[in-house]
This record gives sequence, C-alpha cells and structure tokens, in this order.
Amino acid sequence: AYPTLQFMVLSNRLGTTTLTMMQRLSLLVSCLTVLLSNVSADIVVENDLINPEEIFDFVVLQDSSHWWLSPNTTQYFCIMRGLWNPYNHPKKYPNLARMSNPVAYSSSKQYLPWLINRATTWGVEKIAETGFTDTFKIEAKAAGKMVHDIQEGKGFFVDQEDPEKNYAYLPGIKVTPDYPFLSGIAGMMPTPDWYTGFYLLDTIDEYDRTFWNRILIHTFPWDAGTDAGDTYMSVDQDMDPPDNIHRITTKNAPNGIFLSPDGREVRPVAEWDCALHVCEEGEDYCEPDNWPPANGCDMLKYPGCETECDPEFDDVCEECKPKPKPIILGASDAQGDDDNRVFYRNCCQSNHEPLEGKCVPGWVKPDDNGKDKDGPNGKDVAKCGFFRPFCKSAASANYSQKAVFTTLSLMGMGLLAMLY
Repeated sequence: AYPTLQFMVLSNRLGTTTLTMMQRLSLLVSCLTVLLSNVSADIVVENDLINPEEIFDFVVLQDSSHWWLSPNTTQYFCIMRGLWNPYNHPKKYPNLARMSNPVAYSSSKQYLPWLINRATTWGVEKIAETGFTDTFKIEAKAAGKMVHDIQEGKGFFVDQEDPEKNYAYLPGIKVTPDYPFLSGIAGMMPTPDWYTGFYLLDTIDEYDRTFWNRILIHTFPWDAGTDAGDTYMSVDQDMDPPDNIHRITTKNAPNGIFLSPDGREVRPVAEWDCALHVCEEGEDYCEPDNWPPANGCDMLKYPGCETECDPEFDDVCEECKPKPKPIILGASDAQGDDDNRVFYRNCCQSNHEPLEGKCVPGWVKPDDNGKDKDGPNGKDVAKCGFFRPFCKSAASANYSQKAVFTTLSLMGMGLLAMLY
C-alpha cells in the first residue's frame, strides 16, 4: 500500500497543477511499476500439450533475447541435483541410496515414452527398476525424427551427510524450432519401480518467441506401474498387466515413503537446472568454459566456484584442503608443499574442505555454539540448509487471492486520484 499512498499524496500536491493526459498516464505507469515490483507470484506457463503443475514445479524461468528462428546452434547445459535424502524423505530411507544416470533429450511433441495415466515403455521400466539407461536410449534412437538429441550424465550415490554434494552434470542438449521440447528422467535405487523426471517442457516463450535463458524446475517421485513392491527393498513383483504411470502423492505414498518429516507433503526428489548456450554461427556444437569444471563444483548454483583465487591480490580468498592426487606407479614425487596449496573464494562452494572448520549442509559455517554468526537472531541456518530450498520466508511467499484483490483495489484508487 505504501507506493499507492505516495501516489495519492503526490496527486493531492499536484491538484492545483494542470497535467496533460500523457503526463497523467506516465505517472500512473510509474506508480504501478513500483507497486507491482513488490508482489511475487507463481510462475505460470501456458502449454497446450500438458498441465505443467501436474508434472513439475517451476522455480526459475528467465527470459533471453535469443530468437527462436536463429540459425545458430542452440543448446541447454543442465545440472540435475538430488533432493532425495533422509532429511526431506525420512520414512524408511535406504542406507545405500543412488540416483541413476540422468538422461535428458529434446524432441517433438509426438514423442512420449512416459505420460501420466498411461502405460510406460520398456526403456522407462528399465530405468525405474534397475537404473540402466541402455534400453531407453535405444528406444529414443528408434523413434527416428521424433527425437533430436539425447544426452546422459553420471549418476551418484546419495551423500546423506551433505546433500549439497548430490548433483550430476549433463552435456549440452540441442534444441531447435522443430524440437523445442525438453524432457528428463532418472531412476532411484533401491526402489521397486520409482523414478523422477519431466517431459514436454517448452523451451520457447510462447509470447516473445525467444528461448528461455535459464530454466530451473523441481521434479517429484513417480511410480512406473510395473512392480507391485511398496517398500524400497521389496522383492521383485512384476505386475501383469502393468498399471498406468502415476505421480506419488500424500494420498498414495506407499507406507508413507517420500512423505516429508511432518507428513503433510511429498517434497521434490530432484532439481533440474538448465542454462542456455548459443554457438557461434557455423558451429555444430560448443561448450561453456570448464564444463564440467576440474574441481567438480556446481557452476550454475555458485558462479565462479571453479576459479581459483590469489590471496596476495584478492580480498576474499581462503585456503582449502587439497584433494588427494591419484597414485601413478613410476612417477616421481617431486612436488613441494607449496605446489599442493589450493585457494578459492569459498572452499565449500568450490567442492573443497576448508583448512579450518568443516562444510555443513547449505555451506553455512556455524560458530562454536552451532549458530550462524550472520544469521538473523542466531537462527540455526545449518538445520535450514538441509531442507533448502524448502526454507520459506514471508518475503518469498506467493501472493493469495486476497492480496490480488487488495492490489487491484489500490490500483483503482490511484487511478481515480490521478484522473480527478
């Protein structure tokens, strides 16, 4: 309400001044811009093929100026982060949990190896039950012109002590105006036939006709409907005939598996972060610098984490514990201690342990009492870090219908105050 109050006060001060209609409209636009900039909203994207909120949740969707009919090779470089861990999904969580190799592909709208409330393909079943991707990739190649590009990352065992370390890099996935739809899938082991993923994410802004610059989504657990097991370690119980694919929710979560600690929701199990990368004219394929970086840090979450610093010239620069080097038989060990020293602006973000202290989930360095020195009111940010990005604040809350009504009412009051 504060921007509108300012607007009304300004209008009263100018009451004795004659304003042209253009001046009044300009003043109104300026006030509305200030007003609306203080309101956050859910990301809503129209898609004639699917209902996105049934498949995934948008977290970030950023515009670009890259035109959809550009002749330059257009790619998306993605990182899949695992959010499936005992802190978000504590019920009967397995000791040796693993995310399979993530697979991402671009296609036309006709290619649908898995679809909500439909039977799955053999390739999806293999990923869901075993984590093997070979059959899925064979099916994609057999689809011919419906699939444009398919890429695969490297899976990982879930680090239960530090969930921040659970992520995988994928090579660039090419998209074109004829193949603008991005999809991804990854298995979770050990499970009967559960997996996560998304499909038919349109990489082109329907209104601006440009490719999205940054896409970040959350994906949820799905049941492939091919195995009747209801626990992580269930014995093989093939379903004949198989059931349809369905998303695991609070209403159908088997034995409460995948429920949040309070049991009120099923939190996402993966985060897919994709950045646009455009090649020079004439190049068929190109990569961003240091993709993936030598130190293995998450470049999209922590930009610059791959670059070492110099403590003599950089104000923010800390020494990190060097990673052990592989032993090579017959090689001379002539390097001194100075050659092994490693410096980064933030050791934890750069996938290194600091010389002093220890990285904790969320990359927060607590003080001796376990509280974050810079945190508000001494809040235990480390605990919050386990559930990031699920630590919500009032500032980031989405607006409600009441807030929309209030905003529109204030806009109307401002308009009337200006015109009369």
